[in-house]
Amino acid sequence: MYENLLCLPYFQGMSKDNITAILDKVKLEYHNHGDKETLCKKGDECRSFILITKGEIVSHAYAPDGTYSIEEEHKAPYAIEPYSMFGYSTAYTRSYSTKGTCTTLTIGKEYFFSEFTKQEIFTLNFMNLISRRVQLLNDAIWGYTPTTIEGRIITFIAKRCETTHGCKKVNIKMERLAALLCETRLNISRALNNLQGNGLIVLSRKEIYIPEFEKLIPHIR
Repeated sequence: MYENLLCLPYFQGMSKDNITAILDKVKLEYHNHGDKETLCKKGDECRSFILITKGEIVSHAYAPDGTYSIEEEHKAPYAIEPYSMFGYSTAYTRSYSTKGTCTTLTIGKEYFFSEFTKQEIFTLNFMNLISRRVQLLNDAIWGYTPTTIEGRIITFIAKRCETTHGCKKVNIKMERLAALLCETRLNISRALNNLQGNGLIVLSRKEIYIPEFEKLIPHIR
């Protein structure tokens, strides 16, 4: 358990003794989950710090108009939206389900706030991560705009993902993607088939499967 926590950026710099002192005072809940089990849904109140300690989960993000969605795979150790515990909205922004068997560690929000934030290192880590998230969102708005259609497609997906690595699945009609990027369906089809020809994505009906998103990043031009 300590190794899982120390692998997360929120706990970087903390010693095993620091974490032990905290965990002695908080209520921990361990849960074993089966395959395709829902952990939390978009819009649910975020009342706990949920850590995936073993296995993999899938996050599901949906467009406001419901015309497309993006799935991402996350391997343990992984914390589910700890930033959603605070702020104007304290609801999950995505839905999460298991991929195969999975183990989670849950810490109630009240314990998370009252005990973990007493540690200066943890507080600084948490503030830095929240700040970094805001900075990345700002960069996404004001950053470089790709000139190639392939680059625009990759950037479109990247802006809607939690991470820019790992496996992704985009469920979208080609016509809808073309409309969102103000391109013709033919141009979008050519660009996607070019990426598929380079072994970067796999196309099927209404779906773009990306085995390793990090391999797409160099193609943003």
